[in-house]
Amino acid sequence: MPDEAKKLIGFSGPSSSGKTTLVNRLAEKLGCGKVTEVASEVFRKWKEKHGFESMAEIRMYSPTKFQLEVLREQIKREEEELKKHNLVLTDRTIYDNLFYAIFYHDDPALLDRYVRELRKREAERPYWMIFLCEPVLHVKDGKQRDLNARLFQEFVIRRLTLQPVIYLPALGLEERIRYVLKILQSGGDRAC
Repeated sequence: MPDEAKKLIGFSGPSSSGKTTLVNRLAEKLGCGKVTEVASEVFRKWKEKHGFESMAEIRMYSPTKFQLEVLREQIKREEEELKKHNLVLTDRTIYDNLFYAIFYHDDPALLDRYVRELRKREAERPYWMIFLCEPVLHVKDGKQRDLNARLFQEFVIRRLTLQPVIYLPALGLEERIRYVLKILQSGGDRAC
């Protein structure tokens, strides 16, 4: 059984929903631990090790193997931070990772192993709270990102998450910080 005093809070949601900025600011404000987004760091390792230049190349090679490594690294970093802090915020959750593992899987046996490891983690160390960040309309380099794809990702992540999630609307950063702090103070009774 996990130490009840240790609390793991996940921030989930599609790309460009403000998770990273929010987690960084909240961790600074609360003086707690944080786990940064893991997939980009695993990608850098794979780039060095295998010479991949893009995620498209990894998806041609073995996307399920990549996501399994992301899951394992996520769990490892969560545990490392929980050894140092009673409260840890994560930029993405194991459910975000699961979305990509299912969406891009290439090896059913490896996906089965992935799901077993994820379910084991759920049983051993569930998240205390999960905030699902609403995607924000975002324009980058003069091009609007595909909002429909992000809404689909949000929908799927919500269905994969066993714990209740707290929906975090697309507010300004300071408003989001106040919103999250209010929920943390109330013990998370706004979960849906």
